[in-house]
Amino acid sequence: MNEVMQTIKQRRSVRKYQARQIPQEECRNIVEAGLYGPTGMNRQPVHITVVRNKELIDRVTLELKAAVARMSGNPYKDYVGSGTYSVNFGAPTFMIVSADVSRTGTAEPDCACALENMFLAARSLEIGSCWVHQLGSVGGDAGFQAFLQKELAFPAGNVIFGCAAFGYPEGDFPKAPPRRGGSNWVE
Repeated sequence: MNEVMQTIKQRRSVRKYQARQIPQEECRNIVEAGLYGPTGMNRQPVHITVVRNKELIDRVTLELKAAVARMSGNPYKDYVGSGTYSVNFGAPTFMIVSADVSRTGTAEPDCACALENMFLAARSLEIGSCWVHQLGSVGGDAGFQAFLQKELAFPAGNVIFGCAAFGYPEGDFPKAPPRRGGSNWVE
């Protein structure tokens, strides 16, 4: 089996991390992989905000909890509102993947492709990752947007389509369960 297929089959979500920070060069490789993801009509609307400061990551969690509490009908209210919730599962690096939706009609799939490239790049470097979706559910909250723009230099007007935690796994990488999906071939 070639290396790419092996990496794809080995990549799993990691939810327990060591406190050890990822070297900046490897972090840059992960970001670069995301920015090389395919985009509709090559418009390249993807923007990646990298947060490597624990205090800032903790503030993102607190601001997210406050934003979710302000919203009625948020599907993550109970999950995010729990006392133990953290946007990064304790990982030392957190990345927000967003896009300027005025540049393209394919921002959401473009960001999804970026995230998948990032996850595969991380796994190839023996770094764990986990997709975090809760920030996208509060992206329209004015207080949350103001926090992101002021504290994280988040681009005004961008929409969050996904986030991810990155770090070295605590213990072994999880094993892949059997696949449930299928395929259909017509020749």
